[in-house]
Amino acid sequence: MARRRPNGAGTVTKRSDGRYQAAVYVPQPDGTTKRKFAYGNDYDECDAKRRKLIERVQNGVPTPTRDMTMGDWFDYWLTSIVKPSLSDGSHRTYESAVRLHLRPRLGRKVMLKLGVKELRAVMTKLAEDKGAKTARHAHRVLKASLTAAMVEDIGLTRNVAKLVHVRASTDSGKSWDAVKVLRFLAEARRRTVYYPALLLIPLLGLRRAEICGLRWENIDLEKRVLWVEQQRQRTSAGTIDVETKTETSRAPLPLPAQCIAPLRWQRMRTAWLRERALASGRPWTDDPDGHVFVTRTGQPLQADCLYQTVQRVTGSAGLGKMNPKGLRKSCGTLLVHLRVHPRIVKAVLRHSRISTTLDIYAEALDPDVIEAIGQLDLLLRQPDRLDRLQTVTAEDDEQPD
Repeated sequence: MARRRPNGAGTVTKRSDGRYQAAVYVPQPDGTTKRKFAYGNDYDECDAKRRKLIERVQNGVPTPTRDMTMGDWFDYWLTSIVKPSLSDGSHRTYESAVRLHLRPRLGRKVMLKLGVKELRAVMTKLAEDKGAKTARHAHRVLKASLTAAMVEDIGLTRNVAKLVHVRASTDSGKSWDAVKVLRFLAEARRRTVYYPALLLIPLLGLRRAEICGLRWENIDLEKRVLWVEQQRQRTSAGTIDVETKTETSRAPLPLPAQCIAPLRWQRMRTAWLRERALASGRPWTDDPDGHVFVTRTGQPLQADCLYQTVQRVTGSAGLGKMNPKGLRKSCGTLLVHLRVHPRIVKAVLRHSRISTTLDIYAEALDPDVIEAIGQLDLLLRQPDRLDRLQTVTAEDDEQPD
């Protein structure tokens, strides 16, 4: 006599079309319980899927069903997939895009019924309301979310976000030419003790989080080499150092000669601040990690402080608004003007995708174009040029055949 399965173990039945169907009650991301179906060509295949579902139930892992809404899927994706596998910074970025832009517009839609036409209308309206840059970012987050959904056994067979094109933003941030960068650095040298930090942005294209996470163990002043291995990030556990995301980001960079003396000065300044604080009884925190850039109390420099420093320097120099990201982009723009190959620019800026580097090339003015327009300007702006051209043309007309 066949033994009955205990309650909650699910069932496996044969369908009229000859295939087998497993049914198991599984928990949902919103805390409810729904019946989940899985299918197989034979009993063993279907029973294996049933056992996998039971294992998820026993481990308390929610299992989405075919009637799941986009809002429920976003909750599951952020909690069970993004948070355990990505950094806190990436999780916050994805959560913000979902909360502000995707959930209000797509939260009630059934995921399996979301169509291309409907999604295109949503993205077009989002671009009109919030701008192309915001819409493109939300589209990337949605595409990543639906890609993850295709791995789950919920019947999603295509990623509709990949079939919808979102117009690229025409404003990806400004950059400076060499004259403005030199003016900025000259002003920074006079105005702020964080001049060595600001020097590393246009020369090496370091991100502000990477500058704040830079340690003395990552710098060899004798060999003039710098390694970017950590970045300072704000997480749920506080502000901590996290490893850079890719091996490309951790590649060694040659340290320019003009950075050596400012970095030596930075080390002496930190030692002097510590000695003065301990002698006078002022607050001081010894940094066990040995960060290069610290505050007057010995704590690691924060990204917000570096941002505000850039704002003060650009304001006092009369250069208008600029941020550390724009300074980093200026590094790439100047390399383009020096006719450096895109592969080398990618290595300097440590982009994970060459397409990001090529975007800088697309926005920067081609030196050949600049030279050609300059020659055209020289040709057309001289008043006597017209008289000479008319004289030459007349002489050509008078010559006999």
